Amino acid sequence: MVDIGALKRKVEEKKEAKPEKKPLSESTEVESLDMSKVEGIVRKMKQKYAEQGMVFEEVEGRLGELRGIIAESAKEKIDVQTVEMLTENRNPLVKGAGKFYLKFSNPLGGLSRIVSGMPQAKELGYYIYSANIKYSLHQYLAMTTVAGVIGGIAGVVLGIILAITMAIGFPMAILLPIALGILLFIAAIAIMFFLPINAAKSRGEKVGVELPFALRHMSTELKAGIGLYRTIQAIAAADYGPLSEEFSRTISEIEEGTETRLALKHFALRTQSNALSNALMHVIRAMKTGGNLSSVMSEIAEDVSFELRTKMKEFSEKMNFFGVIFIIMAIVMPVFIAILAGIRNAPIGTGSVFSSLPLGPMEVAVFYLVAMPMLMALLILFIMLSQPKV
Repeated sequence: MVDIGALKRKVEEKKEAKPEKKPLSESTEVESLDMSKVEGIVRKMKQKYAEQGMVFEEVEGRLGELRGIIAESAKEKIDVQTVEMLTENRNPLVKGAGKFYLKFSNPLGGLSRIVSGMPQAKELGYYIYSANIKYSLHQYLAMTTVAGVIGGIAGVVLGIILAITMAIGFPMAILLPIALGILLFIAAIAIMFFLPINAAKSRGEKVGVELPFALRHMSTELKAGIGLYRTIQAIAAADYGPLSEEFSRTISEIEEGTETRLALKHFALRTQSNALSNALMHVIRAMKTGGNLSSVMSEIAEDVSFELRTKMKEFSEKMNFFGVIFIIMAIVMPVFIAILAGIRNAPIGTGSVFSSLPLGPMEVAVFYLVAMPMLMALLILFIMLSQPKV
């Protein structure tokens, strides 16, 4: 027969041998305080992934502030988009750049590190994120390096062609291709650095154009008793262009566990629109103090609309003055040059004061075929740059 007393004693001995469980709060406190081990693990993982071609985005400035808010200065974003993924891109230029970089990865990798150390590259990651460009910082730096190398090679070839055509002597025949190669290398990199900045600012301008309509939409939704989160979802689903896309990014952050006020603050930081940043800061302030969001958004929409009308008025005043300049440069000056050239090349102009003017047939042809088109192109470019995006 089974000894019941012996079985009871064995069970009691096992209970005594079990380690006493710590309260959940104590274990959590110990784990949260042991951050040195966590930092060590993070460093090892960074080193491991760096050897595999992955990169940890180290950013400063506004992107650093944004990352600090998102991660509470305790985490870093792992960029798992490697250069190898560029070879799978649908864009043939991007695909070719990725293959070129991987084929000459040793020299181009060192050159990419030099490019990433430039002062202009410190905020490049911020503008890539702000413009919602679908490439990581590491990938974009690789493409920038490839563009610089191609520009340098083109400069060297152009310099050799010029040296042969112009029959330049030995020292200059060597220095000219080198100088042009360095110049075009720097120019290509500068253009690649400028593209994300321009894309981010252009995106911010497009957001500012749609902002008054979106704010009135939100005000109407809130006045109808719909919650702020549902209102944000409605704006994201509506057709407000980049503004709807940015609201979609904000919704993703909220669904991942970010507080609504923090997600809106991230929205304001990453968007290159002063009007939107001011509007979102007013909304965050109203959420903190318990203000009426509907009336706040209506007032902000009126302010933004007034600013857009003011910009249009200033632009129209500039165009009044610009019209006078355009008439002088595009009509008066060509006619005046034509009259002087006619007098200079006519038989009656021989021996007169007009005969000393450099207005021969070749000079006149260069003026009308080269100088005037360039001047008109500059005037059109000025109008396009100064035109408010409304």
